[in-house]
Amino acid sequence: MNAILVLARLYITESVRRQLHLITLFLAALMLVLPTLFNAFGMTGFDRVTKDVGLTLLSLYAVGMALFLGSTALPGDLEHRTLHPVLARPISRMQYLLGKFLGYLIVMSLSMAVLGLALLTSLAVLGTHADPAVLIPVALSVLEAGILGAFCLFASTFCSPALAGVLGCFLYILGGIPQTFINFFLSSGNMQVQGMLVRALRLFLPHFDVLHLKDPIVHGEIVPGSYLLAAFAYGLAWMGFFLLLADWSFERRDL
Repeated sequence: MNAILVLARLYITESVRRQLHLITLFLAALMLVLPTLFNAFGMTGFDRVTKDVGLTLLSLYAVGMALFLGSTALPGDLEHRTLHPVLARPISRMQYLLGKFLGYLIVMSLSMAVLGLALLTSLAVLGTHADPAVLIPVALSVLEAGILGAFCLFASTFCSPALAGVLGCFLYILGGIPQTFINFFLSSGNMQVQGMLVRALRLFLPHFDVLHLKDPIVHGEIVPGSYLLAAFAYGLAWMGFFLLLADWSFERRDL
């Protein structure tokens, strides 16, 4: 356990050295001025627009960072020759992967917490009222980023960072297609074959659409606590599954 924590701390230190936090701070500053921008144009219901746009930006940020960080964590250590000295110590490959992933998850959680608080602050100070419920989609975005990061980490054990990122993007797009879209657009006319193929693939992929609660929160709907618990359990299960696949693939890789 100590080895995992040490590796996680090293990953966090490396992220700070790469100045990834500057991207977070820039986006946080943008969050703080969103209500002012929309209010300047005289938009009605600009608080709702702020929540919608802000949560969309946060979700895109989480996905982009997950694809980038998840696909470059392992290849980066191989390229800079820092992996071999680590594995020469009494540290298993699974511990190494868990340490990397834990560090990644902490970096993503802190970044999204800063962005979520910035959005909440902007709604409280520059808007008409603060809605703590906006933190729910932010937390689920971290969970979504965890699944994508674990998958990209798994993919990076057998392919290049670019291909791992492309596979992660494919997973996100296919796993995020709403079931209503499939039923309406891919189940009629000449799209029936494509609809059947998408349904078949989605049987073996995570359904990211169950984690997308931006629209209910923006429109003031109440999300049951049981649904949130089930969503978190669902996300953690997929993270664990992809980490096990990553360990299985990494153990078979000749270093």
